[in-house]
Amino acid sequence: MITEIFILIIIFLVILIWIFYKVGFQKGVSKKEIEWQENLGKLRREIAEKQRVGIKGKVTEAFAPFLQGFPFKASECKFIGDPIDYLVFEGLDERDIKAIHLVEIKNGESKLSKHQKQIKEILDSLNSKKISFKEFRFEGKE
Repeated sequence: MITEIFILIIIFLVILIWIFYKVGFQKGVSKKEIEWQENLGKLRREIAEKQRVGIKGKVTEAFAPFLQGFPFKASECKFIGDPIDYLVFEGLDERDIKAIHLVEIKNGESKLSKHQKQIKEILDSLNSKKISFKEFRFEGKE
């Protein structure tokens, strides 16, 4: 008789623990779902902002030779895109190429990538005015 009561108590405790576990688990899931829903709008705005900045950068790179202050003629610039934005044949319009420049377009505080730095170092080590690496920085306006 005592054994049967003891077994019933153990079964009751196991069921009680299982019920509390399920209730607590559901409460935790609900809390996480609420947090996710609250952060979803913020995440969407962040993603949209990053996409906007990326698109703006690509458009600016494409039109950089036409921006005020760009040091070369647009007609002498050939867009590459990656890893360097432009290959400039200085003097191409006059059919007398005097120099070749690799030009990277950067906005504000953006920095050269690892490969861009390597290309710059190689060209700088040549100590030549006929082949060079140039950065064109512009300040984007919102």
